[in-house]
Amino acid sequence: MRKIKVTRRAPVWLDAQAPLGEWYASGLGQSILDEIESALGKRLGDVFGYQGLQIGNPAPDRSLLRAAGLQRLLTLGAPGPARAGADIATDVTALPIASDSVKAVLFFHTLDFCAHPHHALREADRVLTDDGHLLIVGFNPLSAFGLRHLATGWRGREPWNAQFWSRRRVADWLSVLDYRVLGSDPLFVRPPIDSERVLRRLQRVERWSPLVGALGGLYVIQARKQSVPMSLLRRPWLRAPTGPRARAVTGGFANVGAAGRRAAGVVKLESVRECDRE
Repeated sequence: MRKIKVTRRAPVWLDAQAPLGEWYASGLGQSILDEIESALGKRLGDVFGYQGLQIGNPAPDRSLLRAAGLQRLLTLGAPGPARAGADIATDVTALPIASDSVKAVLFFHTLDFCAHPHHALREADRVLTDDGHLLIVGFNPLSAFGLRHLATGWRGREPWNAQFWSRRRVADWLSVLDYRVLGSDPLFVRPPIDSERVLRRLQRVERWSPLVGALGGLYVIQARKQSVPMSLLRRPWLRAPTGPRARAVTGGFANVGAAGRRAAGVVKLESVRECDRE
């Protein structure tokens, strides 16, 4: 019997890193990076801790987390040519990092190219500390970038073949995971034209950003992890049960403890999936 060799395709995020880096090396990409750095600089000024993680490395010469007060900055890229300047090379859905050890995680177009964005979000949630910050850079579908995505995305060229998630959809995912969105900044109102001369002439368009900023081609979302322990409130006017009733109640709590925690995790996962289907 002849054996059939099956070639397993790598995740989309891994495939996109090298061409995405080439796109960001263009004049258009460099102009966008300047605005992203400025927006992140304003967001990261109050973030302090031991280490931060940038996921996605399309611009090896720029550290997008340097404005934060972090002692150690790590960058994750894809294996191969896209690894240049990255400290770690692996898939975003399996981070080789200890849980609760990172103060800030930056998703640089991670959700746009990830085949399973929910898995990526759960990995970020795992490695973040209880009060950690998650920053997300993504493409805005309600913009000139979104129109070009609809018109040319079928060609399969980065970045137009990405999945453009709206800020509202991403905010819904974060709320289900118990994150509080601290703010979001739309960026780059100018059209996606790869001409430095034209982009310089259209620089004045950015002055209208306060009015038409929602139509910016990209956005930066900052969210903070909320880990609030749940405690029972004792009401003084209620008497605690005694006798056989007390043993039944406390025994019920003891038996449901581990199963209840597992059920809570299942409900949380199903809520994320339900949010995605809406």
